[in-house]
Amino acid sequence: MRRASYSYYHYGMVAATLAACAPKDGETDRDGSPAGCEEADPSADAGFELSFQEWDAGQFADVDVPCAIDAVTVAGDAVTTAMTCEVDGASEPASLRFAVAAEGPVDWEAGLAVRLRIEKNFEFATKRIVQLRAAADDEILVVAVSGGTDNNSGYADAFLPLSYGYSQACEAGDTEGGAPGQIDLGGPGEAELHLGAHHRGSLPIDAEHAYAVDVGEVAVGGSNNFPVSQEVLLRRIRVGG
Repeated sequence: MRRASYSYYHYGMVAATLAACAPKDGETDRDGSPAGCEEADPSADAGFELSFQEWDAGQFADVDVPCAIDAVTVAGDAVTTAMTCEVDGASEPASLRFAVAAEGPVDWEAGLAVRLRIEKNFEFATKRIVQLRAAADDEILVVAVSGGTDNNSGYADAFLPLSYGYSQACEAGDTEGGAPGQIDLGGPGEAELHLGAHHRGSLPIDAEHAYAVDVGEVAVGGSNNFPVSQEVLLRRIRVGG
């Protein structure tokens, strides 16, 4: 899925200029390049589109509803999960669309019972958090986030039991809107993943499953209201199909 392929929620976050980076305190990645300062990966795509009445109405939302997956379809480089959710005693349609992961297909299918969880707050920094979890065991299927408000409230909780945080990737002088940052993910086990803005990777679960992760903009320290702006898309996949 490339960003021009269909309309999706893009969050107007402040872009950090990676080209101006120098290594932070001499820090380097394992391959010897400055941590978080590499050129952007054109395949990274953290965009997503959620169609759901509780998401589309108003500037605030706090939703946790049971849903059943009706279909999982792939068209081009995008995968769409269609659902029927129970909202106040009524059945309501919902769909969630995002980029196909290079590592493999999503690890869910029609008939699965799930929970759709939403946090949305446009008051300060357009906070958006969407979770899709298996109803039976609360296993993460999808976490998609953007923004950063109230001292980043709710973002780390959305990724539990994984650890989720951020750090400054490198020094960027007087870059407007904050310094370039990176997203830091941990678990299960001792697995770790560190991704700078516009990069992607995977966090292994076991021999057959992983979390595919795409990161969009990440800027640290751009405002007193929110310490980091971030765009992150994580989804559970079956490795190699």
